[in-house]
Amino acid sequence: MKGYSKILYIALCLSYLGANTATQEKTSELIQCNAIFEAKKEEITRQIQEFEEKKQSLEILQKASEDLFNQREKQIKTKEEQVKQQLQELQEKETAMQKMQAESEEKVKKILAKNENILRQIREETESKVAQTYAKMKDSKAAAILSDLDLNEAANILFFLKPQEIGKILAKMEPKKAALLTETLKKGPPFQKEKQEIKKEESQEQEEHIPSIPNDNKTKPLI
Repeated sequence: MKGYSKILYIALCLSYLGANTATQEKTSELIQCNAIFEAKKEEITRQIQEFEEKKQSLEILQKASEDLFNQREKQIKTKEEQVKQQLQELQEKETAMQKMQAESEEKVKKILAKNENILRQIREETESKVAQTYAKMKDSKAAAILSDLDLNEAANILFFLKPQEIGKILAKMEPKKAALLTETLKKGPPFQKEKQEIKKEESQEQEEHIPSIPNDNKTKPLI
């Protein structure tokens, strides 16, 4: 019995020693971990600080980008409003100019029509007076003068005479001239020259005003 107790005592001692050894090892490991943590603590703190600084820089950059974007967007909107305003002003000016132009054209048309009417009245009165003068002439004399005039001018004068007077004067003219005047009178006023005749007369007038070029190809006497 005494031997068994001794063995149990030895086992308990060994168990205690083993537990104590394990505790010492854990304590040693814990001390090592604390030492490693203390050694890494400064580096970790520095990394955390760098991370916070980068985070703050990123937030500042993001905020600045948002502010710049908002400012740029505001400028674009302001510019768009200015462009719209300018376009509207241009359209209003263009509309006003078109209106003024239309009014001016209408005024010019009225003035031209009025002037043409006045000129027509003056022309008719003048031609009527001229016709009255020819009506007082002898038929043969009136026929001779009208034969020398332009066809349309002669027709303008005859148009204001009475039909009987026209017939008497035409009877005193050459048949060809009388026939041409009769055809012209049938067309009625206004009696105007044809475009081809006007161009032909203008061409003849230009040729008459062209100075003659002296001929320098004459044979010069030999010295």
